[in-house]
Amino acid sequence: MKVGVIMRKKYGRLLKKENIIVFPGTYEKLIREGFLFVENGAYEQAVRVFDQAIDLGPESVEFYAPYALALYETKDYQRAKEMTIRLLHSGPEDYIGTMELYLTILIQLEEYDDVDMNIDILLEEGFVPEELINKFTYLRELNNRMSTRYGKEDAPAPEVPFTLDDFIDMDPFSQQQMLASLNGTDLRMMTSILEDIAEGVNFSPLVITFALSLLAQSGHAKELTVRKFDMEKKVIPIDMPLPGEDALSKKVLSIIEELLEQDPTRFELAKGMVEKFEITAFPFKWGNYTAEEVANAYVLYIDTLFSGEAFPITPLHEFIKYMDSEVDF
Repeated sequence: MKVGVIMRKKYGRLLKKENIIVFPGTYEKLIREGFLFVENGAYEQAVRVFDQAIDLGPESVEFYAPYALALYETKDYQRAKEMTIRLLHSGPEDYIGTMELYLTILIQLEEYDDVDMNIDILLEEGFVPEELINKFTYLRELNNRMSTRYGKEDAPAPEVPFTLDDFIDMDPFSQQQMLASLNGTDLRMMTSILEDIAEGVNFSPLVITFALSLLAQSGHAKELTVRKFDMEKKVIPIDMPLPGEDALSKKVLSIIEELLEQDPTRFELAKGMVEKFEITAFPFKWGNYTAEEVANAYVLYIDTLFSGEAFPITPLHEFIKYMDSEVDF
């Protein structure tokens, strides 16, 4: 038996590049490394190894999806678009998930008409599963807002109202006012500053909430690391429900309303506390507690405020008390 046949059986296919035989297993090793890099959020490293892999096996589609995602995360939107198109043509198993990534890339490339046309086709032809219709409807609405705001090719770049150094020198109240003034404006030139604020550790919790909300408003799809109250969380602004709009918060308020149905004054007090928590702690919640546990803790806290009795010392109760009495809104 020839040596080449033995090697193919033992190590898999042999690859050639410009008449040079690539060492067996190199291609597979690159794919494994690329997947691991993507799983760990190391997108630049993932792009580097996938670039090598596609050079060796351009027709293999097994890594197109993570490759496209890594390109998107490194803001190489044009190549991400090309890779996603190739993936779509291959008939991916997760077609809708791939289309969602493709449409998000098109929005970044300001190809708003194509986004609108593709979403219309997907919805009209019934390709979108029922549980994802709201998500694609929201994506179309976001695209329309972005198109209205940024769609004019000759529109001048907006001025930067403040630098990060200017912002740091402001007091917390002025920072809040400054961010509030940006609502509804063109945020293209402010993205990097808002990212720094959202990921900062020396800003007030409410200021960080404002920055995150503005980034969500602008359709920001880059992953950020947010730190508040000795907690840390990775978030993607465009994917986050606004404060109080998530299912847990709504359920907590619903249960509190039932518990305090006969006492509207206490309910309004509890509602205000929950809303303060949602805005100040955003994007964090009450930990791993259930909605029932959180609702009962708020009702008990209000009872102790009226009765003067001691409030239970548990992590949940202490956190609720701290957020209500110690943190400035």
